[in-house]
This record gives sequence, structure tokens and C-alpha cells, in this order.
Amino acid sequence: MVKIAVDMMGSDSGPETLVNSIKHYLKDYDDVSFLLFGDEKVLSELTKDCPDKDRIEIHNTTSIIPMEIKPLEFLRAKSSSMYQAISAVKEGLADGVLTAGSTGGFVTGATILLRTVEGVLRAGLCSPFPTRKASHPAVILDIGANNYDTEEEVYQFGIMGRLYYQHVLENQNPSVYILTNGAEEGKGTDEVVGAYRLMRERNLPGFKGNVEAREALDGSHDVIVTPGYPGNIFLKACEGVAKMMNDLIKESFKMNLLTKIGYLFSSKGFKRMRKTLDYRQYGGAILLGINGVCVKAHGNSNEYAFYHAIGVCKKMIDVKIVDKIKEEFHDSVNNND
Repeated sequence: MVKIAVDMMGSDSGPETLVNSIKHYLKDYDDVSFLLFGDEKVLSELTKDCPDKDRIEIHNTTSIIPMEIKPLEFLRAKSSSMYQAISAVKEGLADGVLTAGSTGGFVTGATILLRTVEGVLRAGLCSPFPTRKASHPAVILDIGANNYDTEEEVYQFGIMGRLYYQHVLENQNPSVYILTNGAEEGKGTDEVVGAYRLMRERNLPGFKGNVEAREALDGSHDVIVTPGYPGNIFLKACEGVAKMMNDLIKESFKMNLLTKIGYLFSSKGFKRMRKTLDYRQYGGAILLGINGVCVKAHGNSNEYAFYHAIGVCKKMIDVKIVDKIKEEFHDSVNNND
């Protein structure tokens, strides 16, 4: 039985949305149980009619991690739902942890409490992105766990991203690229140029070179690595452009009677496009390089998005992704010795 610890109090939508997702997941899968951390009174009321209540444990907490928090402040927040959920993994009570709360708090807390895998210099936030090919996402990291990463850390993101693509997305030979401002060798900041050199010198399997942002989501680039600051900008820019396009399309079809009729003839194609671009199907971001499965769902996750975030967490547990990363870096540590 897989056990997932869930921070129930940090999402924008509130605990009711998360509970509904959990109820649906319990109905669909009989090999998973949940440890819910939050206001016991609220959670007990929301789960009282759950037919699979025997697979839910409620742990009372009294505070919530704010959106911005410093490491020392996190250590003092032992009564918070996020701290307790992460601690459940550290103590072996849960196999993975899931939150829709503060990204900074989650990265800080997971790094402090669970630590990075031996040999991993820094954990990275990884997320699948929709591409032109509906069934072929691009995995990009780091998308914001850090503001700055060294060339060695970017190189390691390539290793971890490749392992994620192989075992979670089930493609054994993914291509690996570096996101930069030109496809030619030598383009980019010092750490990007250095990471390119390391990937070439160390023969990282699947490494193909650089990719520009405008081509990153064409469906032919599997794993794309980048330092955290530009990675986060890329993420926010993609979200902004997708929202703008969606709004513009809606406005165009509402202009007059003819445009509304036109929508009736083209609605099938637009529905297919909307499904392809729907980021909610990927559940959220994954913190790779930590001694535990850590999934960060979108803060505004609805039931559909959080359901898929649960699925990502369970899949990572099932394929033992943390063990795969440990094995990979154990070999590299020994080789360096």
C-alpha cells in the first residue's frame, strides 16, 4: 500500500477541493492511502462521507507556511501542515509528500528535512510541458527551485531529468538539450556554456546541444535543462502566453453572430487544442534530487489538476525514482573517488 502525505492547508482553493480529488483517487485505486495534515475539525467534516475512510489518516496541525519564508523560520514552523507532511516522509510514515502550498517553503523544507541525495549538489524543480505533439511532453528543469545554478549543477539536472523521462514517462532514450539564446555551441551565460562542455566531455547519453525557447515546445525536445532563474521566467512566460491566446480566441469568436457560427464549425479542433495545452494534466512540478518523492501541485489546482498531481506522486513512488537517482549518483561519486 502506497502512503502519500498531503499538506491540505496551503492551496488557493482550500482543503475541500483537495479532499474531493483524494476521494476520487481512492475510488479509482485500491493500493494507495493518505495521511492528511491540516485542521482536524475541517478535514473530519469533509471526509465523513468518504466510503474509503479507512485509507485516510488525519493529523491535526495549527498553522500554514506562508508564501515567502526563510529557512530558519521554516524550522520554527513545526506545527504547520507542510512541515508535518514532509516530516512524515523523513520518519518513514509516508512514501511521498504532496502540497499545493508555497513553492519556496516546500523547496526549503524538503531540502532541510529530507536532504539531497548523496552526490547531488542541488535539487531542481522539474515539470513536463505540453508540446505540439499531444503525447510527447518536454521535461524542463530547473524551473525555479534556485535563482542560480553552477555548470556542474546544470549538468546534474540533465542526468536527473533523463532518469525522470525514462522511468516516469517511459521513454528509454530521451534527447537532452540546454535552453539558451542560440543553438550554436558557445551561446549563453558562463554556467550554460560550461554545462554544454561537461555534457560533451562526459558523454551524457542523449545530449544533442542547445535549443532556443521558441523551439523548446515543438515536440522534438525531450529533456531541457536550464539554471533556475531563466527556467522560471520561461515557465511564467509560457503560462502568460497561453492565457493571452485563450482570451483572444474567446474574444474573437464572441464578436458577432458570424464569428459565433464559425465557432460551431471549428469547436472540435479548438477543444483538441485546449486539451493538448492543458497544463493541469501534468499535475505540477517535481523536486528531483531529494531523499524522498516530493511533488508541488499548482497553487490554484482544481480537482482535476490535484487528482493528476496525486497520480504523479504515486507513479514516482511506484517506479522508485529516488532509488534510481541514488544509484546513478552513487556510481558517479565512487568514480570520482
